Amino acid sequence: MDLETFLKPLYQDLDGVSRLDEVERIAKIARRLYTPATTEEARAFDLLLRFHRLGKWLDKVGNVSRTILAVNGLTDVELRQTAISIQRLEDPVTDAERAVAAAVMIDAAGVRGLTELFTRARREGSSLMDVLRSALSDVAVPDWLSPRAEEWLHARRESRREVCKRLLEELALDDLA
Repeated sequence: MDLETFLKPLYQDLDGVSRLDEVERIAKIARRLYTPATTEEARAFDLLLRFHRLGKWLDKVGNVSRTILAVNGLTDVELRQTAISIQRLEDPVTDAERAVAAAVMIDAAGVRGLTELFTRARREGSSLMDVLRSALSDVAVPDWLSPRAEEWLHARRESRREVCKRLLEELALDDLA
């Protein structure tokens, strides 16, 4: 079995919606931020991109061996290293980890990310103003972010701020000039 076929069901949410498009979108961003120098680095980067949204799934008992048995060509060492890289995404160490962590931030920072916040807020009972305040206060930039990623992050956040500003104008009835 190939890796994509194996992973596809793992990215299904309980409501049946697939998160595979999110993984692919983040991978596209990360690939623009980082180009592996060797085939080994490329392989490790690809595995990190494919597994990172599963969180600690590889750390659970039996999941590494289950994956190795189901997917041809994977090794225990590769998957254990991938699990370690996933754990470090909050404070990335390698260039590949920094690219994936930055891609996750960039993906969530724009207008599309704002729509996800609205969707989540509705399920969790948060108000529109709570979401707008949260989105507008998101300004932190980690030290490890590359200049290129930082520029992209700022551009996405600026787009989101513009939408928030328009929503606030509508709510205050200031949109009629």
